[in-house]
Amino acid sequence: MVGRLNRTEDCLKYKTSTLSDYPTLKARLYNMMLEEFPEELEIPVDTGFEGSLMLTASNYEFFKVGELPQSCWRSYRTLTGIIIMKVARAIAKIRDKELEIYVEAPHMSVGKRLIGRAHK
Repeated sequence: MVGRLNRTEDCLKYKTSTLSDYPTLKARLYNMMLEEFPEELEIPVDTGFEGSLMLTASNYEFFKVGELPQSCWRSYRTLTGIIIMKVARAIAKIRDKELEIYVEAPHMSVGKRLIGRAHK
């Protein structure tokens, strides 16, 4: 009988919080002018977030050069109501992979850093 031997190539890192640990990804981000965001981000993974990458409103300003028209902005239904999100194109480098992504930030709020389920 021939079998397969499987092993993990790389695992997500976990951060400790009060209630439970949560997975994070480290990423380098670039705006559409190929300028590198000044810090490497360690971003929590949230499988309940349907977007790509949510940033704080102040972080989002760096990516505004790739902002999509308002007609392409997204909206999400939350427990507190519907939130409109500004959207911009960006490039993420995670481990050895580079990919084009969308970064999002609330139009009328502060926001936070989260990686969601969308791939673009």
